[in-house]
Amino acid sequence: MQVDKAYEYLKQFKDYPCVFYQIKVNLSGKTNPTSRGIYLREATSSRQSTEWTVQVEPKFHEGASNLKELVPFEECLELHSTNEGVVRVPEYLLLTHNGRSFNVVVDPTNLEDGVHYFEVYGIDCKAPQRGPLFRIPVTIIIPKSVASRPPVISFQQMSFNSGHIERRFMEVPLGATWAEATMRTSGFDTARRFYIDTLQICPLRRPIKWENATTFASPSAKSFAFPVVSGQTMELALAQFWSSGLGSREPTIVDFEIAFHGIGVNREELILDGSEAPIKVEAEALLASEKLVPVAVLNKIRIPYQPVDAQLQTLATGRDRLLSGKQILALTLTYNFKLEDAAEVKPYIPLLNNRIYDTKFESQFYMISDANKRVYAMGDVYPESSKLPKGEYKLQLYLRHENVQLLEKLKQLVVFIERNMGEVRLSFHSEPDGPVTGNGAFKSSVLMPGVKEAFYLGPPTKDKIPKNTPQGSVLVGEISYGKLSFDDKEGMNPKDNPVSYPISYVVPPNKPEEDKKAASSSNTCKSVSERLEEEVRDIKIKFLGNLKQETEEDRSEWRKLCSCLKSEYPNSTPLLAKILESLLSRSEAGDNVSHHEEIIDAANEVISSVDVDELARFLLQKSEPEDEEAEKLKKKMEMTRDQLAEALYQKGLSMARLENLKGKKGDEGEEEEESCPKDKFEENFKELSKWVDVKSSKFCTLSVLREKRLSRPGTALKVLDEMIQNENDTATKKLYEMKLGLLEELGWSHLVTYEKQWMQVRFPTSLPLF
Repeated sequence: MQVDKAYEYLKQFKDYPCVFYQIKVNLSGKTNPTSRGIYLREATSSRQSTEWTVQVEPKFHEGASNLKELVPFEECLELHSTNEGVVRVPEYLLLTHNGRSFNVVVDPTNLEDGVHYFEVYGIDCKAPQRGPLFRIPVTIIIPKSVASRPPVISFQQMSFNSGHIERRFMEVPLGATWAEATMRTSGFDTARRFYIDTLQICPLRRPIKWENATTFASPSAKSFAFPVVSGQTMELALAQFWSSGLGSREPTIVDFEIAFHGIGVNREELILDGSEAPIKVEAEALLASEKLVPVAVLNKIRIPYQPVDAQLQTLATGRDRLLSGKQILALTLTYNFKLEDAAEVKPYIPLLNNRIYDTKFESQFYMISDANKRVYAMGDVYPESSKLPKGEYKLQLYLRHENVQLLEKLKQLVVFIERNMGEVRLSFHSEPDGPVTGNGAFKSSVLMPGVKEAFYLGPPTKDKIPKNTPQGSVLVGEISYGKLSFDDKEGMNPKDNPVSYPISYVVPPNKPEEDKKAASSSNTCKSVSERLEEEVRDIKIKFLGNLKQETEEDRSEWRKLCSCLKSEYPNSTPLLAKILESLLSRSEAGDNVSHHEEIIDAANEVISSVDVDELARFLLQKSEPEDEEAEKLKKKMEMTRDQLAEALYQKGLSMARLENLKGKKGDEGEEEEESCPKDKFEENFKELSKWVDVKSSKFCTLSVLREKRLSRPGTALKVLDEMIQNENDTATKKLYEMKLGLLEELGWSHLVTYEKQWMQVRFPTSLPLF
């Protein structure tokens, strides 16, 4: 803006009303959508005249007086068009304070291919020196049509220098789904770098854009392929990079040829409902003969999660208040999910993702953290994949809006956690019963122009579905139908083919558990009274495990029930293991010495209830997998082994902690050790090592305590470091606190300071704010 001239203009016309002219343009007969100008892009719009309604509304300042400024306002405007042969407007418009409309007729039928720009503007009849009071831009694109069959369009002898851009517009033929382009360069001596860009605009969709950057070291030809939408105008932009060829005066001569191909289908997005029924697909080639080679792959799984917590609160700060005075509200949804193995995951919210300007919600953010409040991923409307180790995680979703009713509707918003899985290839058949009978496999075919061909897409077999997949999960992937003419690859991946479409499979309900059937069949040999007694025993044990032990009265009642059950079911390993488990879950309130002694006694009862010789003999034997009775007995024995190992492990931990509480030190002299006939801790540790690997992550803590007890803190630190390294990011805070204690015992103060600083990073006190 020229400030000096603008200032002179304001001084010259200070006595005229200070008005802003708001322009709304829409196609005659339609109220929506409205725009600021006229934009004709598609080929159908350029083949006939169109009439547009223009609404002109003068906008006064907020403090304008109705009697002095609004009511007396009246302007006689003379309307002009920069080209009356294309854009026709009425001669005059009488404008009052409440606005007035007029019609514009656009006739682009005589225009040549390319981009054309015109304007409609209004001049004050009484003061034409004021200049145009408003302007209405009219942009018309006449795309080049493709009349040849097969459809090929070429642009010859285009000359490029550094930074030069060439734009071409063309009409994509009906029936085209992808284009194969060939770019030939010549006439240059040094390397040239080019950018290639195509753009199509479709209603209620993000612009369909494809771009590529390529370098020509010498005159040669290169081929590209990209998807297109049939019937829509496509813009092709070619540009030579600004620094490419600066040292040479030779221009680059480019010949660009585009061949359109297409295989149309009756449905683009395919959804398999989880049944055995296939989906019928009808394919057709409208432009030329095409090779039909369908390929479908499922390679991702989406597991749905419901929020476990929803908190709706009013934001208190002043910056969260709108100009109208309304306070913005925030909804925080919490989701819990667990990963059995390390995986690359991405949250997916169908309602909100990939929408910014057309969504009603002000913002959306998510954060993934673990139990230690360590943040692994953060994102917004465009979620990204994040690598997470094995463990349990919490996802928090943050939404904002000023309307509480809208946020209330989202308190049960479903979020999908998407992760990769092994490729599942789907089969194609020429008959509807093909997925069941296995007959009539469909591999490939040649589509003739205008002739439809049908085939069936079968669902994946049950053994290909990932195990333990929850009901309602969705397997997603892609399907393609065509093949590039210049590519000799087999095209087994849909993404390698020119056009691919989304495909999904809804995981059906899981089959009933076979364990119940096996149990019912195996229990047929037992009498009704025996089976009833076993059921009652299991319920009593389960009830015992659910009892609370918060107060001394609760503990007293719990002990009475324990003694009653032990007298009723003597030497019952499951019962004794449940008692030990309940003791471990109790908080160490009061006398810690008596608590550890109680754990040792309970562990001894579990150990004495197990016939270790019989257990060892059984585990050495190999059972036949087809024998259901043997498999059931094997599971029972393995559970007994795990209960025995847990009892030995907890006993060792309590013995070591009991020694510390009573003031015993692990670095006692050899004379004192000789006075004791047996070291009960060592005996227990050796017994545990017979059944499990004491260096594993589950039992490694006892190995560390043993090394400390034997006055070997360096070895204990080594064992602990190996354990932390094996657990990687899932190591608990207790392990790092144990490491700090060992470093302090060794006197390595510099490492103590280092680890304390890292403790704040590994285990933050709270989650960051959104």
